[in-house]
Amino acid sequence: MLKSTYHGDLGVDMSRLVVDEITLVGSRCGPFAPALRLLERGLVDPTPLISEVFSLSEGQAAFDYATQPGIIKVLLRPDGPS
Repeated sequence: MLKSTYHGDLGVDMSRLVVDEITLVGSRCGPFAPALRLLERGLVDPTPLISEVFSLSEGQAAFDYATQPGIIKVLLRPDGPS
């Protein structure tokens, strides 16, 4: 997954993608203001995208979990009283 927005040309050696048969999926951000308005009004529920929540002290376990197929989003919450 390549997530970013670039301005101008980006020099990338694509041979490793071809030789190692790597699949690359691009993702770019859209306009945030309309998305935030939908969230604020409760018209979009993002919670189904959350696969699991870990405490910050479980960070390594969270990263390990996130590498599994089918996992969409893993959240880290601060340690301490909730």
